[in-house]
Amino acid sequence: MHDAVSSCGYTFLFNLLDYSSGVFPVTWVEEDLDQLPKDFQIGKLNGVAQGAYKLYDAKAMHGLPVGVQIVGRRLEEEKVLAIMTRVEEMLGDDAYKLLQVD
Repeated sequence: MHDAVSSCGYTFLFNLLDYSSGVFPVTWVEEDLDQLPKDFQIGKLNGVAQGAYKLYDAKAMHGLPVGVQIVGRRLEEEKVLAIMTRVEEMLGDDAYKLLQVD
C-alpha cells in the first residue's frame, strides 16, 4: 500500500469536506481489453500515477469491478443520487450485473 496510498488522496478530501458522494460499479476489468500498451513507460508519469500503475496488473485484476464516483457539495445527497440514477439509465443494457453469490 506504500506505493498506492497517494493515489487514494482524492477520496479523503471529500470526507474531510463532508461532501455528498456515491460510488457504484459500471463495468469490470477485462484481462485482454485492459492490458497496458507494450510501450507504456511508468517513468514518465508523476509520483502519484507511478504508485498506482506500479501495482496495476490486468490479468490479476480480471473480473474486478470498475466504479464511478459521483461527488456533490454538502447536503446535496438528492442531487448525487439523481445523477447516479441518470448514469445507470444511460448504461442501459450494458449496466453492471451484480455477481450471483450462492
